[in-house]
Amino acid sequence: MSAIDFASAFGTYLETGAVALGRDTRRIGERLHSAVIAGLLSTGIDVYDLGILPAPVIQYAVKQMGAKGGVSISGPGAGPEWKSLRFFSADGAALNSYQDEELLDIFHNGSFAAKPWNQLGRLSSRDTAIRNYTNALREFLDVEAIRALRFKIVLDCGNGTASQFVAQFLTEIGCDVIAINNAPSPDAAYTPLINERSVQVASQLVKPVGADIGFYFNLDATNVVVISEQGQSLGEEMTFALLTDDALSRQPGLPVVTNVSTTSLIDDIAAKYGSIVSRCPIGQKHIIERMRSIGAALGGEGSGGAAFPRFSYGIDGIASMGMMLQMLAQRGGSVSELAQTFPAYTIKKDAVRCPVYLFHTILRRISDMFANETLDLTDGVKILFASGWLHIRPSRNEPILRVIAESRDPNDAETLLQRGKTEVRKAMI
Repeated sequence: MSAIDFASAFGTYLETGAVALGRDTRRIGERLHSAVIAGLLSTGIDVYDLGILPAPVIQYAVKQMGAKGGVSISGPGAGPEWKSLRFFSADGAALNSYQDEELLDIFHNGSFAAKPWNQLGRLSSRDTAIRNYTNALREFLDVEAIRALRFKIVLDCGNGTASQFVAQFLTEIGCDVIAINNAPSPDAAYTPLINERSVQVASQLVKPVGADIGFYFNLDATNVVVISEQGQSLGEEMTFALLTDDALSRQPGLPVVTNVSTTSLIDDIAAKYGSIVSRCPIGQKHIIERMRSIGAALGGEGSGGAAFPRFSYGIDGIASMGMMLQMLAQRGGSVSELAQTFPAYTIKKDAVRCPVYLFHTILRRISDMFANETLDLTDGVKILFASGWLHIRPSRNEPILRVIAESRDPNDAETLLQRGKTEVRKAMI
């Protein structure tokens, strides 16, 4: 399953027009970048080469440049090449389920619309994507309110695609920025889930320098973790919770979309504003698809990013950061004070290595094992207990089953997590 074949399938699917293409900072991106260009040009599709950019900027550029689709090269470096490709439709949103199926049918059929030499697509470089994105983000945010507070910010971009330009954007809107890991690196790490270790360096810096807040970005800037003024990582789940509270305070009654693994705190916040929470499978395409179908005020995942329909239909860590600063500027107080107004939940996450061919069997055995409990089979198996919940689902990128547990009692959350891991291992035998 090569990148060039998948790109050829995407070009065949689009038939005509141009594709906006960007990638993350890693070395593997250079090779895949060339392969994607070759595949698209061979089917007569023009390519707007945007270079190294965050995925949200690429998504915004697709619509702004009038491209017919987009491709972001960012994902796990191991495994099939296609897993590093993210495809977008003409409005910059991830392909929906129907479009995904159509693309896969073309790929598996293997009949690509190869063009003769005089009908090949054309390649051109575009360098306006960041400027256009940041101009639009300024219009979307209450920049004057942010500027008036002159926030002091610790920023850790993890040497990924947010490096340099996010610090520059924050400086331009009046913030005092202390940036670390702020140079794009080919050795930047891809981590499907941000963990405490990733955020540790930035967290240790916030309090000694007297910063108001800290932010940590993942490789492609789709997700961001907030660090309080006390130097405590609030966790990626709290990022989306704070953004949900902010969005619903301005649009009470509108629904919110998130996945089945996201904290129950979202339900508590929604109830406060007379809103409902619509839960769907994990993945940006499911979030955006559901948001559009029900007219949601906000959509996002516990991984730390949100999509703002008034700005862009894409999970966007950079816009999420901007909305967090706007909320602090408009409401006053510190980020830890805002977080303390919420009910306390403890969520625990781990994984069990498992051959992919056993996924279905194990999940069936797990659902049979807990047949007397309330089950949610939206994505894997989620078991709802009186004290909390346990969710077991297959990873899309690795041969592992993810185990997530949540409860208001930290000890119960840990007990549920360990029980889930034990039951998965037993189901393998």
